[in-house]
Amino acid sequence: MVAKGQRSTPLAAAAGLAGLALATLATGGFLVLGPVTSSDGCSSSSAQAIALGPPGTGRTVGATEYGGPGDPSSGIVGSSGVNLLAEPDSYAELGGYTFATADALGGLPYGTPLRITWARHSVIAYKHDIGLGGGLIDGRYPRVIDLWWELAARLGIPYEHGEWSGPVRLARTPVTGAGPTLGQTPPADLPGASRACLSLVDAVVPVVSGERARLLPSGLAAAPAGAPPSVKQVIAAGNQIVGKPYVYGGGHGLPLSEIAPSYDCSSSVDHLLYGAKLLPVASTPTSGELESFGRAGIGRWITLYASPAHVFMYVAGLRWDTWNAAGPGDGSPGIGWHPLVRNADGFVARHPVGL
Repeated sequence: MVAKGQRSTPLAAAAGLAGLALATLATGGFLVLGPVTSSDGCSSSSAQAIALGPPGTGRTVGATEYGGPGDPSSGIVGSSGVNLLAEPDSYAELGGYTFATADALGGLPYGTPLRITWARHSVIAYKHDIGLGGGLIDGRYPRVIDLWWELAARLGIPYEHGEWSGPVRLARTPVTGAGPTLGQTPPADLPGASRACLSLVDAVVPVVSGERARLLPSGLAAAPAGAPPSVKQVIAAGNQIVGKPYVYGGGHGLPLSEIAPSYDCSSSVDHLLYGAKLLPVASTPTSGELESFGRAGIGRWITLYASPAHVFMYVAGLRWDTWNAAGPGDGSPGIGWHPLVRNADGFVARHPVGL
């Protein structure tokens, strides 16, 4: 399902924000405003978007609600494939037809938590859906988010036959665990780059110092601060589907811009590669077909090991695989990041050009 914004005009909510760099809230928080950036960290042909800042900062934006008895056309299944009645704390990022093009908040990965505040009420909600968007709310607030009607009810928002609109405040949630100690939050400054020129992926992927990715207690991966933006995008894509069920053939036949209900080894690797646009959206090569991906040999940042029967990959030193093939201490038993090196006999090593 695409959220209610699909029935509205294409997203124009952030028009007129191009000249702004920072907006200060009454609470003293900041939000970076700027264009959507591409993998090189600067240029973009996308529409203007709001890029959320580090945890604890926020901005008042325009919101609408969707679903419920007054909006039956929205249905109950999100674009991610989840039943929204089973995930009532859900929101939809606006801006497009796919998770890749819904970028009014910077193109947040599936499941991204946000703190949403309305009046005296505040909740944590998760991105499970998308929508096109529309014009300004109350003539001043960019419309960037749809609230699932049950989430809106938790905030105390009146259900106006599915037609409510108004301002809410959005803020990133802090990284849990030892994130601040490990340096997993986005850096305040990077040498040689202004914040207006940073890739938006830096705002949605935890980072650690150095050039090696790190497995976090949550099962997600933190990207190395010194990695190219495309490597961080691959890690961000992996974090989207960590823990997804393994089903042979799962994920194939769907555009790579969609989050599939399940994955197998090759479709999960395809999803990560698409995160950095290293594969076209309509391509889901099998493990055997990935034997000819990119260039032969081990890469500087990313290496695939492919055979007709299986494929896995290393991204900045952290292995992406569908099982804990290296034995005890190799992370979760399923699809996700694994910290140990496994046997690669019988596999062909390939790497993306330039990586």
